[in-house]
Amino acid sequence: MVKYKHILVAVELDPTCDNIAVKRALALSKVLDAKVTLVHAVEHMSSYGAAYGIAVGADVEEMLIENAQKAMDELGDKLGVPESHRIIKMGPAKLVILAEAEELKVDLIVVGSHGRHGIRLLLGSTANAVIHGAKCDVLAVRIVDGEKK
Repeated sequence: MVKYKHILVAVELDPTCDNIAVKRALALSKVLDAKVTLVHAVEHMSSYGAAYGIAVGADVEEMLIENAQKAMDELGDKLGVPESHRIIKMGPAKLVILAEAEELKVDLIVVGSHGRHGIRLLLGSTANAVIHGAKCDVLAVRIVDGEKK
């Protein structure tokens, strides 16, 4: 079996999405004696507003980062993940996850996958982009909407 030493867990900071993936990553980390790092990406709001001719200021993005930091601190404290292993960055989730995985030289990335089909699949999937763009192994954990295991 491959010996994973550092696991990067991509979190949405939504308990209905994160609980299953994070629990799987933590269980693996205990068995393998690996460290865990949590990563969350806050998307740039200006790209959303520009499409509709709405100016979205830096104040909104700062508020999103502050809210994400509070949620990350709650999650990290609850799970016993040290502050130094909690990352929040601005940018598209797939790019943030892949960049952090490379920078930290992780062995495994854990992402939740909603397993959507049809038009949602055509619009893009962070999990799919991470699976195909990562230079390390990726564990895609099936997330069933509304499930909180």
